[in-house]
Amino acid sequence: MHIQVDQLTKQFGNFTSVDNLSFSVNAGEVYGFLGQNGAGKSTTIRMILSLIKPTHGTIKLFGKSLQDDREYILSKTGAMVEKPDLYKYLNAIDNMKIFSKYGGLSLSRDEIMNQLAVVGLESRAHDKVKKYSQGMKQRLGIAIAMVNNPDLIILDEPTNGLDPQGITDIRNLILMLSRDKKKTVVVSSHLLSEVEQIADSMLIINKGKKIVEGRVTDLLNPGKVQLEIETLNNEEAKLILGASTWSDSLKGNSIEKLIIEVNRANIQDLTKYLVDHGVGLIGIKSVNSLEAYFLSLTSEHAV
Repeated sequence: MHIQVDQLTKQFGNFTSVDNLSFSVNAGEVYGFLGQNGAGKSTTIRMILSLIKPTHGTIKLFGKSLQDDREYILSKTGAMVEKPDLYKYLNAIDNMKIFSKYGGLSLSRDEIMNQLAVVGLESRAHDKVKKYSQGMKQRLGIAIAMVNNPDLIILDEPTNGLDPQGITDIRNLILMLSRDKKKTVVVSSHLLSEVEQIADSMLIINKGKKIVEGRVTDLLNPGKVQLEIETLNNEEAKLILGASTWSDSLKGNSIEKLIIEVNRANIQDLTKYLVDHGVGLIGIKSVNSLEAYFLSLTSEHAV
């Protein structure tokens, strides 16, 4: 197990950013750390990287206490927190040299070129960073996070501000680091549909608290589907469903959207039930995605 967090709490004055958070990350997996902006993701990551101290709780990486073995842990960890701070008037090679020296390393030119090749920047290694697209800067940031050949890589919102092609490039890079390079990768994001495509396991937090944690395949059961139901009177439809055998299948407390999770084989029965009970049915569509799952959970836990 590469990360084990137990009852982690961080308070800033009277504000609790992270609230009694516990989770674990297994070696070799892509772990999605999900939540809306302001949910406490970056604060948690900063505590894991020992950039800020927790108010309460314990953090272990590689089976060792962060408090007692900080130097050893950080030597095996690479990270990119939000947008990478790069020297824009230098090229990629010089940036790699500088950041490797910050870490007490001295990489050869061949080693640097190999790292840049991993992130797809070998052909642009001599170009100044100011000429790079945002996606290229993100990839260079990931290369810099890997200068110490870490076992664990933590990426905080790596696709922020990227166009669709840039997002795809980062997604493929993360998958390659996990599958080909055998790295453990933690990806913090609010782009839920992207994480759904790459994560083995995930944690969803809301207002600093854990809502759910588990394998993506278990949480998004392929035998079930989440449906968004649109009716002429959603409030009435929810009351009808709430008084039926379908009540336990309803997700969330929002009247604006009716989301229900059912077995695929039961969709026809559900439709018939609604029609038989006089519900003015406009449409039913599948929203069987991590985004729908996340929104249903966070609405349940909204204050």
